[in-house]
Amino acid sequence: MTTSLKVLKSATLLLSMQIVQRGLGIISTLILARLLLPEHFGVVALVIIALQFFELLVEIGNQQYIIQKTEVTEADLNTAWSMDIAIKSAMFILILFVAPLLADFFETPELTTALAVAAITLPLRALKSPGMMLLAREINYQPIFKLTLWQKGLSFIVVVLWALISPSHWAIISGTVVSGLIFTVGSYGVHNFRPRWTLIHFRQQWQFSQWLLLRGIVGFTRSQIDNLMVSRLFGTAQLGGYNLVREVSLLPALSAIIPMSEPLLAAISESKADRGALAYRIRLSLALMITVLTPVTAFIMLYPELIIRVLLGPDWAEFAPLLEPFGLFFFTFCLFALVSDAIIAQGRVKLLFWFDVVSTVTIIVILWLTATGGLEIMAWIRGWLSVATTIALLLILEQQTKFSLIKLLFLCIPTIAGTLLAVLAIQSLDLSDSHFLLQFLLLGTLHVATAALCTGTIGFLLLRKTEEWGQLRYLVKEVRGK
Repeated sequence: MTTSLKVLKSATLLLSMQIVQRGLGIISTLILARLLLPEHFGVVALVIIALQFFELLVEIGNQQYIIQKTEVTEADLNTAWSMDIAIKSAMFILILFVAPLLADFFETPELTTALAVAAITLPLRALKSPGMMLLAREINYQPIFKLTLWQKGLSFIVVVLWALISPSHWAIISGTVVSGLIFTVGSYGVHNFRPRWTLIHFRQQWQFSQWLLLRGIVGFTRSQIDNLMVSRLFGTAQLGGYNLVREVSLLPALSAIIPMSEPLLAAISESKADRGALAYRIRLSLALMITVLTPVTAFIMLYPELIIRVLLGPDWAEFAPLLEPFGLFFFTFCLFALVSDAIIAQGRVKLLFWFDVVSTVTIIVILWLTATGGLEIMAWIRGWLSVATTIALLLILEQQTKFSLIKLLFLCIPTIAGTLLAVLAIQSLDLSDSHFLLQFLLLGTLHVATAALCTGTIGFLLLRKTEEWGQLRYLVKEVRGK
């Protein structure tokens, strides 16, 4: 099976997995938004922000290290597993001591116990089988798909039952712990690799991981600085609304687009020795992602009030205007992740780290000077800053790989034109007398269908003689042949 076909099949499998996973996530969000208060979501947001920061302090990029290696030995896998357990267990102990200090800083007493319990997931997830990294390296996601179904299904049941019985932030935290436990235990059932404790290759892995670790810390600061500023400037309740709407904007990214792009890291890494093949695969990957992102982004920015009413309910209407600028954040969040992975696949982690340092300092300064006037101002400035940093990183990738930004822009003409035509067509419809749920379903379906049809037609007329279009035709024939 060719690499391209393996990537396509893995991406399709990941999409199916994420449809189920995020489908349950959306359902639980619909339920929780009607059972919990903004204050509850504010506590959860603080827990997640703090936990993500501490996790980044110990995230040494084991999977990226294993995937990018030309050859992988048992000692490599065992060292990665042992390092992960040792470092994350130490961090768990540290969190127990600093949790009360963070609770005092954010003036949220509930944070002490909530963060301590949620932190259990750090050593818990580190215990998972290193065989999961082998599956990712081999672009084989079928076993992971089955395990994820069990993981998300059981954690969903726990979250909903807890929220119904005792509505509080503990419903979400309990689901997080159960999810980590099921995935770790199940990982030993889907792969027969059994790890042994060793740190024999610690130095080699650390040389790769140290820059990735530093980059993670800086990247976290860049991604969460607006949440931290909202918490300090406007309070926990406002943070709950701001963060929840931002999470809604990222639902398509986290549920489908980012996971579907995961196999591309292995494919890009595989072709890094051939500069021509590397440039081609990067250009095709970026074009495919932009083709998917453009119509979704347009819909998010056109109908923020409708989306929030359907997903969160009328009680969250005051935060709906935030979804429009967060549409920009969604688009660049996905694109930035793919561009970063392409740079990591070439082993240029140090370059990426220094880019993140400069961009993060710039974002912090601009937000602090200009975005303290309200939540909506904060969201718009944050959205445009994410656009600027993504363009800058894209230019760096073009300089490093020569994938040709001009060719990429040409490949994106069909999705831009197709989305514009879809917007014009849908905007002409008057569904104001219909029920809001029916409006959402009709507008969403017509928008996506019209954009897809127009993009496909324009793509056929404009791109049918390009190498990229030929590759897509080949993949379609291969899939049909199977």
